Amino acid sequence: MTGVSDTAVVGAIAAVSVLVGLVVAVGGPQVDLAAGVVWTGATGMVLLRVRGWVREARSDEPPEPGPLVRLAELDYDPRYDRYLGVALFLLGVGAFASLLVVDTSDSNALFLVGVGHFCLIAALGAVALAER
Repeated sequence: MTGVSDTAVVGAIAAVSVLVGLVVAVGGPQVDLAAGVVWTGATGMVLLRVRGWVREARSDEPPEPGPLVRLAELDYDPRYDRYLGVALFLLGVGAFASLLVVDTSDSNALFLVGVGHFCLIAALGAVALAER
């Protein structure tokens, strides 16, 4: 499997961040641009930080000691990444589907969208790591 270019990864992170910001901004009865901008920036920062952690853990350079390095050194069967990806995917889809069923006051709806978004992105990351 060929590696994905850095430009494609950064573009995907930017697209996902903007999408989250737009959903937050226009998701309520009134357009809230400030919340959309905050969520766009926060999502982008979190995704870029996670990408940096994975890159540090998988690089050949000596990493800084930390809990992620010890976690990356664990030897386990790669099929567990696929299982984790499937479980996170189902949890993410379930969070979005529950928007139709449960009482979605402002805080509940935003929480469910955040959980669904995080789970789907984490599922993609888990499956991508399984294919390395």
